[in-house]
Amino acid sequence: MTQTVNDVADLMSDKTRRPTSSFQVPTSVRYFFTVLVLGLLVLILIMGGKALRDAPPAAIHVDNRDLTFAQYQALQHVMSQQSVSSFFTSDLQALRDITTSLAWVDQVSVSRDWQRGIVVKALPKQPVANFGTERLVDAKGAVFVPADSRDLTQERFATLQGDMAQAPVIMQQMQQVNDWYAPLGMQVEDIILSPRMTWLIRFDNGQRVIVDNENTAQKLLNLSQLLGNQLSNRRNEIQSVDLRYKNGFTIAWNLAPPKTTETPP
Repeated sequence: MTQTVNDVADLMSDKTRRPTSSFQVPTSVRYFFTVLVLGLLVLILIMGGKALRDAPPAAIHVDNRDLTFAQYQALQHVMSQQSVSSFFTSDLQALRDITTSLAWVDQVSVSRDWQRGIVVKALPKQPVANFGTERLVDAKGAVFVPADSRDLTQERFATLQGDMAQAPVIMQQMQQVNDWYAPLGMQVEDIILSPRMTWLIRFDNGQRVIVDNENTAQKLLNLSQLLGNQLSNRRNEIQSVDLRYKNGFTIAWNLAPPKTTETPP
């Protein structure tokens, strides 16, 4: 019995000492497959790059929402002159810069769309006043030339005049004056800022006000209060008011037309 146990132990120890055989891939074969895989990857990249370069130019689609017909035509004309590459390689920022360079464009979005191609969507500036006779101005004081020349000098708009760099200041002044004189039923029709920083304001009732650049806001506010109180009964007789004085102002009154007498034939 002791011998049998020893024999089993010897057999188990022989199995544990017996080396396990495994298949070893030669180093040259592994190197070959590595080079083959890398070569395939490089080939795929080269073919992909060539496919992108040889791809037809992407189509540019101008979204006509929020645009008038004239604005759509103007933007479409500009985009048709642009040379673009493929759908993936086209420079969207360049197209965005070209679109924002149009004076009447306020905001622009350029994106890729699988069905339509490169989509250009623009929002136009909204004019609130005329600036001279050849431009418009929006609520932020940005002066621009509209896409349609027929939009110039619209009668429903007030007219601002002065240096284009001062357009935001003129716009802010007009809005402030309108707020002060609205209770009197008066709105600015023309406002001019001269090179010497003198303001000339004409209201829709024909009255004119001239004021210098010293305490301008306070003078205009005081005048609105006087017209609503002490001068309320004679407001329609006033032709113009000159506020370019430190301690007062002058009023030019409307002269009554002379009475005509008819002589019998």
